[in-house]
Amino acid sequence: MENTTMVTPLKQPIVFELEGFYIPPGYGSFLFFLALFNYIVVLMGNGVVVCVIVIDKNLHRPMFVMICHLVVCDLLGATAVLPRLMMHFLTGERRIAYIPAITQAFSVHTYGVAAQTLLGAMAYDRYHTIMTSARLHSCCALAWFVALLCIAVLFAFHMNAPLCGNIIQHVYCSNRAILRLACRSTLTNNIYGLSMFWSVSTGIFLIIGFSYFRILQASVKQGKVDSGIRSKAFQTCASHLVVYVLYEIASVIIIVSQRFPSVSQDIKKFFSILFIIIPPAINPIIYGLQVRAKKRSAGTDGEKAITFTREEARPLSSKRKKPNLLQTARSWDMRMALTSLFCSSRLMENHTYNSLILQLEGLNVSEESIYPLFLFLFFSYLFIMVANISILSVIFIDKNLHQPMYLLFCNLSVSDMIGSTRLMPRLLIDMLQPPSERLISYYECVVQAFTTHMFGTTTHTVLMIMAFDRYVAICNPLRYATIMTNKMVIKLTVSAWGAAFVLVGILIGLTIRLNRCRIMIMNPYCDNASLFKLSCESVFINNVYGLTFTVVLLTVSIGSIVLTYAKITVVCLTSKNKSLNSKALKTCSTHLIVYLIMLVSGMISIALHRFPQYSYYRKLSAILFVIVPGSLNPIIYGIQSKEIRKFLSEMFQSKKCLP
Repeated sequence: MENTTMVTPLKQPIVFELEGFYIPPGYGSFLFFLALFNYIVVLMGNGVVVCVIVIDKNLHRPMFVMICHLVVCDLLGATAVLPRLMMHFLTGERRIAYIPAITQAFSVHTYGVAAQTLLGAMAYDRYHTIMTSARLHSCCALAWFVALLCIAVLFAFHMNAPLCGNIIQHVYCSNRAILRLACRSTLTNNIYGLSMFWSVSTGIFLIIGFSYFRILQASVKQGKVDSGIRSKAFQTCASHLVVYVLYEIASVIIIVSQRFPSVSQDIKKFFSILFIIIPPAINPIIYGLQVRAKKRSAGTDGEKAITFTREEARPLSSKRKKPNLLQTARSWDMRMALTSLFCSSRLMENHTYNSLILQLEGLNVSEESIYPLFLFLFFSYLFIMVANISILSVIFIDKNLHQPMYLLFCNLSVSDMIGSTRLMPRLLIDMLQPPSERLISYYECVVQAFTTHMFGTTTHTVLMIMAFDRYVAICNPLRYATIMTNKMVIKLTVSAWGAAFVLVGILIGLTIRLNRCRIMIMNPYCDNASLFKLSCESVFINNVYGLTFTVVLLTVSIGSIVLTYAKITVVCLTSKNKSLNSKALKTCSTHLIVYLIMLVSGMISIALHRFPQYSYYRKLSAILFVIVPGSLNPIIYGIQSKEIRKFLSEMFQSKKCLP
């Protein structure tokens, strides 16, 4: 039903309904975590920048005080939109009451205008010769006052406007979206809105343009005397200019997308939230680099100044900006979300060929066994996380445990937590759902398959480097300190994770190139074999590489363990030092037990693949491959390690002694 068909004005309390995004089945959780990740990045990034500026007195300068105001503005915009957007993705809830709707719209528009006025004030700060404390606070107060006044007048038109509809055709509330529901003409509001928008945009553009023209003029003149002035001026002003350009680009994309009716509505809505997603996430990165550069410059060269105008000077940083990987990762996240929204219409047409929604077979459990099995898996996952986090905390806290053996074991704990987290939460949710509703998006399935094989591969590679550490400790005890340095530990860790990442990346890369003609994953979770079995094309290359990868990994893993422990055994047999042999036996038995548990669990799962009639037991063995090693590893190392037992006993004794 269209909004204009409703003739009778609505009465309070009015409850709006946001049109929102079209979310295909199985995509809600993916989009929720994408939005949650973005919001966490915004909060943490901006929070860190503010904390650094507040704590470090060297940064109590006009430029950084204005950055704090811009951070507050970014947090206002992100908090106004992202939490409700996450709720929409997760629960499908689209209703919003009148007061929260007006509040959200007011916050969004205040964010848009205040961002520009604050950037104008920052450009004035870059240009002006003297920025006293009073002038600084006046500039910031004026920037916020102009923004609040403009938006307050804009929303004053809502006071007496009767509304005849309640469907807001947007993902969040805005002034234009709400006034489209009005029963009468909103010409005055349209005129004021456009006038206000173009006045603010043009005014700020002129202020920034004039400021940077004068800065450029002064830099050229001063550059004749000091050749380093031009580069310093550019480096100082570049961050501000980049932030301003980001805001303008995001705004232009929104305006231009509205001029093309052929563009999907979901794409237009996605473009509209770029203005709230991108600048708040990237601004702390840009200004964070400048803060770091300013701190280093202040620590080494002291207070340096450069004259931009005729008489006075401003402190500048000579540190060049480095490319930031987080920005690249964030643009990748944006592309993934855009792809999922763009493909939603195609998904409605075809449910089998290259479908973006897959169905997990899950565990076929009787109704009597669901809740006992659910509780068992839940407490197993809880125990794995608590036990491994406890071991990591003990190793981190106790400096006596800052030894290569325990630092390398931390990698195993991280791998166990990754393996259990990629499987258990999803499995627990699917157990409580009927088989027809166990849906998963293709992208989430690929990520789960990647982490599945990363867990299995890193378990082998980490245990291999731990075996090398035991070999050096027992066979070359006098050279142990010189060989197993912190640098060597880092190299071993990077090589273990790097080798696994490359091998698994190729494995999954060969699978995602295939077209799919099926949607049923014959497994409780996604893995490489389950994914390429969805294809009707030849999977010969996948089988060859997968088998080669498995055989090489197992051969190298078992071979290195056997060779290492054979040499350790020879050293122990030829040595007459009984205490050394006893200590070597205790230390190596821990590692060997952990390796055997992992190997036996994996072999059982692989062997059951050859017996289709035991598919149920194969699924259970695949789950136990995660639960058993992840649960036993921290227990075995905690019991066998004298240092860990000593730390825990001292901790509990100290607690008992407390009154």
